[in-house]
Amino acid sequence: MDSRKVDFLNIGLIVLSLLAAFWMPFGLFLFSYAILGPLHYLTEINWLDERAYFSKSKSTPWLLGGFVLLICFASFFAEGARNPSLAGFRAFVNESFAKGFFELMVSWVVHLAFLSFVVAVALAAFKDWKFRILIVILGIAIAYVFRSNNTYTLLVGSMLPTFIHVCVFTGLFMLYGAMKSGSRPGYASVIVFVLAHLAIAFWPIDARQHFLASADPVKERFFESGFQNVIYQLGLVLGKVTQGSNFMLNSELGIRMGIFLAFAYTYHYLNWFSKTSIIRWHEVSKRKLIWAVVIWIISIALYAYNYRIGLLALLFLSLLHVVFEFPLNYMSISGIVSGLGQRMGWGTSSKKSVG
Repeated sequence: MDSRKVDFLNIGLIVLSLLAAFWMPFGLFLFSYAILGPLHYLTEINWLDERAYFSKSKSTPWLLGGFVLLICFASFFAEGARNPSLAGFRAFVNESFAKGFFELMVSWVVHLAFLSFVVAVALAAFKDWKFRILIVILGIAIAYVFRSNNTYTLLVGSMLPTFIHVCVFTGLFMLYGAMKSGSRPGYASVIVFVLAHLAIAFWPIDARQHFLASADPVKERFFESGFQNVIYQLGLVLGKVTQGSNFMLNSELGIRMGIFLAFAYTYHYLNWFSKTSIIRWHEVSKRKLIWAVVIWIISIALYAYNYRIGLLALLFLSLLHVVFEFPLNYMSISGIVSGLGQRMGWGTSSKKSVG
């Protein structure tokens, strides 16, 4: 399938994802996250590995993977205070010499996420370690300055691995692809993508049509996922709710946020699978594909058994694919800026003077 056909396919997938999100927002999100999500993580990690993570350093997977490991350990330790499945792990740590280290990691978890992005950019942008170290030092300074800033905490700790990853970076990747190919359908897909978000923001909805009863299994699994907190935090970032307010999932705002969540994640995954013929993520070793399928089947079984356990079991892979994608996100942003600069004539005068 050529790029134009893929672009038209993506326009259709945007519309399909949007309609499905308006129809059953929370059920669609739960399905996409549990079924499409793990397969996306596994295939993208394999694809990124085949392409050296779009980085200028062979140390990239080890450095970025180290950040993810620390974030996961901190998350498991914190989760142990409220989840019986991890209570034993927390009790073991509390009785060991590592207690202080784990408590420190919990307090630093947002900074670890931010610094993983900074390190990824440094590794993707520069070959010289002097420049890399300078960027990392700058990142540490920024993290220190904003250490008590609520907006920084929300954007980095909650929005970066969720909505920014599945919405903002997806849109930028689409725009970068359209600029590289010069495809009009590609630009059209970006416009439709933006219009879909405007439709979610302004299209009239009746919250009663999506009411989730207390005993509704969809509501139970959604609360098990913890994403009601992500929706609440997105409301804080957008200024739609206030800190400490009683946020209602069954309200118009809650339903609208749920539609946004379902659309963003569903299309993010479908966009990846639609580009098989272009980016050829399936062209990896058979052993990697077999392991991906095996882990995918196990993950589905875990989600079916208990949604929260499935989410925790897949947390490392989920965060790993987000962090491993940071160099590609940087490449997309720098490519868009460079492309815009060329179209606006930035730097042309210097080229003419050389001649």
